[in-house]
Amino acid sequence: MAAPWNTFKHQINVLTKSSRNVKVIYFVRHAQGYHNVVEEKYGVGRWEDEFARTDEFLDPDLTPFGVEDAKSKGPPSVKAELERGMPPIERVIVSPLSRAIQTAQSFFTKDQVPNQPFLCMKNCREVFDCYTFDKRRSLLEIKQKFPDVDFSRVTDEEDLLWSPTHHETEDEIRERARNFLSELFDAVPERYVVVVSHVCFIQAVCAVTMGIHFRPDNGEVVPLVLETF
Repeated sequence: MAAPWNTFKHQINVLTKSSRNVKVIYFVRHAQGYHNVVEEKYGVGRWEDEFARTDEFLDPDLTPFGVEDAKSKGPPSVKAELERGMPPIERVIVSPLSRAIQTAQSFFTKDQVPNQPFLCMKNCREVFDCYTFDKRRSLLEIKQKFPDVDFSRVTDEEDLLWSPTHHETEDEIRERARNFLSELFDAVPERYVVVVSHVCFIQAVCAVTMGIHFRPDNGEVVPLVLETF
């Protein structure tokens, strides 16, 4: 059962022997948030017209179902793959939005991830749009809400990236995806990395790295092997 992972590790070692900078990155889309439930209940049009700009849905949490879904999808699968020989996860990166951090907290048990704080990186967050569910809380608030997360790479107290009038274009989010990957290679020395993020951002990563359109479901994992970007 371990042979496929042994083969994979051998191939990665071959790549890195020639001083090539390679990372294995597992992108995880966050589990179900309260905004997902309301959008599904009322439809996209009514959701955007009546709810999506209100403070009620600013940086929403996961639903109880979302928490349990992350717990049911994450730890058993990670445990099984580790037992089959998967290289251990060396670092966990999270977006600064609550639903991504809460997903990371539920997707792994403590023995499945390194004994160090999750690292928050602002550029792997969801598409910048006019809706409050994609606006982050103040730095003070998220530090108080998630005291075990490393927010050292988030420097602005308020969310200066979000605007109530500008929706990030496809070209803009793809450029942000490229910038994030460059930052990841520069700032994170570990090779086997998890990034807990969002649907549109993961779509942008797939577009700029593989030239494909792929929309992950809530809690879905998208594994990539990338060289210095």
